Amino acid sequence: MKRKFWLFLPVIGMFLLACGKEQEGSVNIRIKLMYGNQPFEMFKVYQYPGGGEDFRMNRLSFFISDFTLRSSGGDQNILDIDYLDLTASHTDPVAPNGLEYRIENVKAGTYAGFDFGIGVPATENAKSPSDFPPSSILSGSAEYWASWKSYIFFRPEGNIALDGKPIGETDFALHLGADQAFRKIIYNRGVTVKEGETTNIDIVLDIKKYFNGKTLYDIHDTQQIHSLFQMPLITQLADNLAVSFR
Repeated sequence: MKRKFWLFLPVIGMFLLACGKEQEGSVNIRIKLMYGNQPFEMFKVYQYPGGGEDFRMNRLSFFISDFTLRSSGGDQNILDIDYLDLTASHTDPVAPNGLEYRIENVKAGTYAGFDFGIGVPATENAKSPSDFPPSSILSGSAEYWASWKSYIFFRPEGNIALDGKPIGETDFALHLGADQAFRKIIYNRGVTVKEGETTNIDIVLDIKKYFNGKTLYDIHDTQQIHSLFQMPLITQLADNLAVSFR
């Protein structure tokens, strides 16, 4: 009888280990660009809201930070910070699901919603690229304004037809940066992560609303944002950006 008891001990041990192991799944964040009700594509001509001027974009990239799944049982921060470039995924042929960003080892459970920041949180934004190890996404200087002492949070660029000139003659770069431009995006949409499975989280960014989500941005007046003296324009566009996600 003793021999039989000892034979069962390994089985019991494996059962206890399985019970103690946290159940995990994966999350696939899918970010798709739209222009109102139209799919948005780089290098394709659209009409600017208000005046109807022809424009096209050739770049869109931004920092995404503190991606958190919210639950009454405890929030889960599944991404600290990264830099996303949506240009390639929205250039012909456009990826059907937009940019896909996969995160592994997410605690399984039912979450009431999720939120994330567009930009670099103030604590990190107070530092410069040299303050971070080479492995950090914040160590690169290409997305940092030394004169502003800030990272470039949101970077849309393109061309627009103004004052009777062809579309290729006027560039625009409506960059956002500095702590005042940081925006938290909140979704009250439930998410269920199941063990061993991948859960898709679909996010739509409406480029049209970036120009006129709360107030119409006057692109005739200013096509380039590169100075702290333009902070009222930066906060105007940041407020538009905050209502551009759906």
